[in-house]
Amino acid sequence: MPIFEFDCRKCGKVFEELLSLAELEAGAVACPECGAAQVERRLSSFASSTGPASGDGGCGGGGFT
Repeated sequence: MPIFEFDCRKCGKVFEELLSLAELEAGAVACPECGAAQVERRLSSFASSTGPASGDGGCGGGGFT
């Protein structure tokens, strides 16, 4: 399940929720701070892990010979 970020339109809290796409489409999101259902989904950036930056040949290091 993906993590989505939201802004509460009532109190301004920014929060994350782990939701299935069905839950997201059903609007099953409420602010954990004030309980309001008036939330707006934020555009999130992607996170990635490509391995060690030092190139020491660890997992994902691309140490082909």
